[in-house]
Amino acid sequence: MSVRPGLPPEAVGRPRDAAGSVANPHLAGILLMLAAIVLINLSDTAAKLTIDTITVFQVALVQVLGLMACGMIAARSANLPRIMATPNWRMLVVRSACQFGAGLCYYKGLQLLPLADVIAIILLGPLATTALAALVLKEQVGPRRWAACVAGLVGAMLIIRPGMGAESGGIGLAALWPMGCVTLYSIYVIMTRRLSATNRTSTLMCWGASVGTVVLLATAPLYWIWPDWTIWLGLGAVAVLSGASNGLRIRALGFAPASVLAPFGYAEIVGGTILGLIVFGTFPDGWSWAGIAVIVGAGLYVWHRERAKARA
Repeated sequence: MSVRPGLPPEAVGRPRDAAGSVANPHLAGILLMLAAIVLINLSDTAAKLTIDTITVFQVALVQVLGLMACGMIAARSANLPRIMATPNWRMLVVRSACQFGAGLCYYKGLQLLPLADVIAIILLGPLATTALAALVLKEQVGPRRWAACVAGLVGAMLIIRPGMGAESGGIGLAALWPMGCVTLYSIYVIMTRRLSATNRTSTLMCWGASVGTVVLLATAPLYWIWPDWTIWLGLGAVAVLSGASNGLRIRALGFAPASVLAPFGYAEIVGGTILGLIVFGTFPDGWSWAGIAVIVGAGLYVWHRERAKARA
């Protein structure tokens, strides 16, 4: 699972050091961002294809190992003790536990629900982060942005339709998994905002994978099902595609600022819908599309207000 929608929180403050090397750096950043979205859509599709044959924990293990490897690549070192050296290790453990829990919730939701519905609920992430930033970090959030957060929740309810089972078009209690993912990942993003000023990107990446790596490796004998070669291919695709997507998102910030790239994160629902139809034969119904429109609209409004606030 990648950060959704938009950008890895570790990369938001990254300086734009590549912009001078191309004629149109903003366009280059947008193209890199769209390529990252295509890769994460493909990674999610590979995960959904394999997750019915093996356990959710195996897919999560591959994902956290890929994240750990990306952290070492970013640090250009395999010396984990040096990379992970930090005075904030307690907060980083809590942050890593949130990331681990979010990953498990995401993959469990992916196992139970159509791909497009999971992605649509995950798009609540920026709205949840906005609310938590106001409550935890005491950031100023005006009534219009609070209204957008409430609207996003209403959009999610249009998709979930509580009390209605699959036979009535709703997705019911299974929606608790992606909702749990949104909650835990928003806490992770808020903690990243606080920790990014005093820790390197590679340190945050390796610590982010630490709890999942330790827990999943230690308990592997309890859940491991030996995959056949086709499942190994799927697991390899999850690791490579999600890691490459994360790298492209970070690289995109070298060409364009986050304020330019953030709206393109919502293109993920388009890719998820197309792949869901082609690979799994699923397509959102009218109520789900209404919910998706409300969530995307609310998210774009919050983005617009953030830009207006930054200009002011």
